[in-house]
Amino acid sequence: MDSQLLPVLLLLLLGASGPWGQGQGPEGSSEELLEEPPEEQVPREDGILVLSRRTLGLALREHPALLVEFYAPWCGHCKALAPEYRKAAVLLADTSVPAVLAKVDGPAEPELTEEFGVTEYPTLKFFRDGKRTDPEEYTGPREAEGIAEWLRRRVGPSATRLEDEAGVQALAGARDVVVIGFFQDKDVATFLALAQDALDMTFGLTDRPQLFQKFDLTNDTVVLLKKFDEGRADFPVDKECPLRSGGAPSHEPLPLQTSPKIFAARILNHLLLFVNQTLAPHRELLAGFREAAPPFRGQVLFVLVDVSADNDHVLQYFGLKAEAAPTLRLVNIETTEKYARTRRSLS
Repeated sequence: MDSQLLPVLLLLLLGASGPWGQGQGPEGSSEELLEEPPEEQVPREDGILVLSRRTLGLALREHPALLVEFYAPWCGHCKALAPEYRKAAVLLADTSVPAVLAKVDGPAEPELTEEFGVTEYPTLKFFRDGKRTDPEEYTGPREAEGIAEWLRRRVGPSATRLEDEAGVQALAGARDVVVIGFFQDKDVATFLALAQDALDMTFGLTDRPQLFQKFDLTNDTVVLLKKFDEGRADFPVDKECPLRSGGAPSHEPLPLQTSPKIFAARILNHLLLFVNQTLAPHRELLAGFREAAPPFRGQVLFVLVDVSADNDHVLQYFGLKAEAAPTLRLVNIETTEKYARTRRSLS
């Protein structure tokens, strides 16, 4: 190469260290050219995440508490749940509960339905801490407040921490039945697990010595405060579970969320009175039903079922229609034997 050309080439090379030499090109920076496309966003509909096979993983990473409904567009039960599910999403958004609702069109996402063993609609599963495996099957209420409360107890404290007598009084005034755990031992996992699922009851928890003294307690005890019967029942924690004995009044109404507690009771014989409380003749039967209950306390659980309320699942269990009321059914929950009393004998 001609030695006279070397200075020219050197100047050209030095000039290249200007804008292009600093990584700039005629089409902009090389970094911009190599930039990856933005990560896919999970769409929302009425505050509910709409998931697919591609976006489930992203939703799990972004939301440590995720309740997913697998639905089918043609499913009648799914259509009935839809407005309550939307209301629950609004309730959660208005609180500090860090839980999110999502839904999956099951027939359109067969890989997901197969992965999670979905065989019927709607099926709801709760995913925690971003884990894709072993989600918890949702068996809670199908109305908005119940869904939100179920999630609140899963991601937050399931029992209110009580520090003084004023806190106990405030809690006891909130519901007809309040369960308070008095624990000197810090191992209260079983009590808190019960509180997660008994959504129709309010739970408190304390280790304060002054409250033990106020309630005349010396050992770990679960105290049931009730606005009926004797008003209070104590259960030493090493003897009995309060949700399985004495917790229900002897003539308890049976709303949807109460039925698991009724059918989990240790009293094996249940007498159910089916009435339509919108009808005056049916309401007249209630006084006699309540009067008959006390002599059988601890032996027979008297249960009132209002057929005008949302108790279709109970009617279905007994093979009844709402028009059959008023009627009685005696059931032994250990043998599942059912005995009928006719309408004529009740009138």
